[in-house]
Amino acid sequence: MLDRAVTKPVTVISAPAGSGKTSLLRAWTDRSTSHDRFAFVSVDRDEQDAQRFWAQVLGAIRSRSFESEAQPPATPLNADELIDRIVSEIAERVEPIVLIIDDLHELRSAEAVTQLEHLLTVLPAFAHVVLSSRRDPPIRVHQLRLADELAEVRAGDLRFTEHETLELLAASGVSLSDSGAAALYKRTEGWAAGLRLAVIALSGHADPERFVADFSGTDRAIGEYLMAEMFDGQPSDVQDMLLRTLARRAAERGTRGPPFGTLGRRADAPGTGGRQCVRRVAGR
Repeated sequence: MLDRAVTKPVTVISAPAGSGKTSLLRAWTDRSTSHDRFAFVSVDRDEQDAQRFWAQVLGAIRSRSFESEAQPPATPLNADELIDRIVSEIAERVEPIVLIIDDLHELRSAEAVTQLEHLLTVLPAFAHVVLSSRRDPPIRVHQLRLADELAEVRAGDLRFTEHETLELLAASGVSLSDSGAAALYKRTEGWAAGLRLAVIALSGHADPERFVADFSGTDRAIGEYLMAEMFDGQPSDVQDMLLRTLARRAAERGTRGPPFGTLGRRADAPGTGGRQCVRRVAGR
């Protein structure tokens, strides 16, 4: 799909955490026989500095084919100047370039997002941009789609098939009945991270069939993964809302189930302030 996608100016890869977006991009670039055509940028966690972000993009482009010019400018460039330099240096290339921006959901700068939209409109025709994010990037995706300038890779494209689930189990040395493998696939819905975590647990389990029968999203490993990848990256007001929702559901069940318990364990981490939040939400 990515090989075909580069015939369009922009590709958007949009799928939830743990779907395999970064793994896909790394495998795709590693497979290429022309590695210098790729400039790979991973957005820093909670990036709010447009200048720093564009400096990182420029550095990625230069590291591929502009080593001789990689010295920093005599005076620091602002974000707009950095974008001009990016366009200029890409235009100097004699071969196509693919700029990959991974974890775009971490870009919190409205200025940088506006500048990204501008960049997409002024890049040379032989340049291609891949934007990978946990949600659709806040750019005019619909306009790109209508202009037939957009290729899209969605969660359904990354989801494991039943056959791939069987291959993963076999490669990991896990023996399950056909019904057990089908149940595992159904419960994970082909989610790559969920399958991988399940396989890790199955590898050391005395009764794999029983594990699959009991396996669900409340499994501790699943809960901790979701906490690390999703909950901790949310703004404090969203965290508070999620905790209140879990507390309400726990009250409806008459018990604190595993998801709430997992939140409580992770919330005790130093510096998060989560313990106080959990106590406040739980009314303790």
